[in-house]
Amino acid sequence: MHRCLREISNTLKTEPQTFIMLAVAFLLPFSFEVPLAFGAMLRVPTEPLIALAALLLLADAVRSRAKLRDIFFKKEISWLAPLLLAFLVSTPFSEMLVVSFKYTAVNVLYILVFFVLMMRLSERQPGLFPRMLLLYGMGMLVVWQWSVYQYWQYGWNPVVMRGIFKPFYNDHTIFGASTALLAAFWLGMARVKHPKRIKIICLLMGLAFVGLVVFSTSRAAFLSLFFCLFVMLLLKLQLKPLHITALLVLAVAAALIFQQPLINRLQRLDANSSNYDVSLPERTLSAANISTDVSNLERMNRWMSAWRMFRERPLTGFGPGTYQLTYIPYQDPALMNRLTVTDPDNVPEGSGGTAHNEYLLAMSEMGIMGLLGWLVLIGRWVFVAFSTRKTHPHRMEIVVAFAALATYLFHAMFNNFLTTDKFAFLFWGSAAWMLAKHNRG
Repeated sequence: MHRCLREISNTLKTEPQTFIMLAVAFLLPFSFEVPLAFGAMLRVPTEPLIALAALLLLADAVRSRAKLRDIFFKKEISWLAPLLLAFLVSTPFSEMLVVSFKYTAVNVLYILVFFVLMMRLSERQPGLFPRMLLLYGMGMLVVWQWSVYQYWQYGWNPVVMRGIFKPFYNDHTIFGASTALLAAFWLGMARVKHPKRIKIICLLMGLAFVGLVVFSTSRAAFLSLFFCLFVMLLLKLQLKPLHITALLVLAVAAALIFQQPLINRLQRLDANSSNYDVSLPERTLSAANISTDVSNLERMNRWMSAWRMFRERPLTGFGPGTYQLTYIPYQDPALMNRLTVTDPDNVPEGSGGTAHNEYLLAMSEMGIMGLLGWLVLIGRWVFVAFSTRKTHPHRMEIVVAFAALATYLFHAMFNNFLTTDKFAFLFWGSAAWMLAKHNRG
């Protein structure tokens, strides 16, 4: 810990971009929204700092052609092109042009700073991102203490768990997703070649964040840790990408063949996410309850709405950021429940949000290009992780970063958090660090 803090102190004497990003990393857990004019929101104190970091990056890029090529025309940056193109192409066809323009601008800003800039900084300072995660984790522990105080104020009533992280984290699910990624990262770092003292610190931090995942009561976050273990097992077995593809095809085929028996079995489940009197593992079983769990029914309703929107506009979608404002007419009456939104100005308590699925959200808002953009990017990351796990000099760090990413690649099937600065940093930053390590091989 003292060594990391000393390295952070030394880093502060270097370039301003590094100083800004270290400040952003520590402040992100404390960021909160303040209203601006015309319904716009600003996350303070971090978004102004993120914008400043982007301006410094762009200023650095325009100094010379060599700088421009070095920053924006690297091989790994090119894999971003399909996703960025999806944002840019679908925006002019949006149902709500102003909404899509702002949404695209925020997403491009996050990608520019948390991915492009972070990869550039990580290539020059290999230990920078772990130090940033240390700062982020310190801030998150303070937020956790705040949530415990809030919980105590409400007499430890589990019903209020969703809101005890406000105003810093909108609900328990994004807090859970963040802690799951950090847990995977630090537990993985405990396996990297370090002095024994550092290994013990990493292990303790990883276990602490596992504890925070349990505290969050987020079912998707809890399950994402098991998915992370599954990914680590695949990497350990050293399966080739072709073998993994074959396994996925077999799994999908089996699900289709045994579709009706599976549905019948799921319909008999009675575990419910609204029952807070049971343990988190027991509540997690409710994720498969598709009959009486209203949270699951509403997710399925949002997924079906996104699918119907995609079928109506498969090429351009309805425009980035518009799902929440356009999906209501596309809901399935058979799936509507007490959490269903029929009036955007009168949202039922405990509802809200968008498609609750990062991939379906991209399809509904940006059409087929949105989905392909994600598949290309994820495919590249999978290839990097599985092709370098044997001989690459930084293979352990690459595996750690991919394991952390895997928690959200799974979680993204149930929620979508990448338009929130505090989680966008964790996701894009982990990817940038992984690719920076790969490029240094």
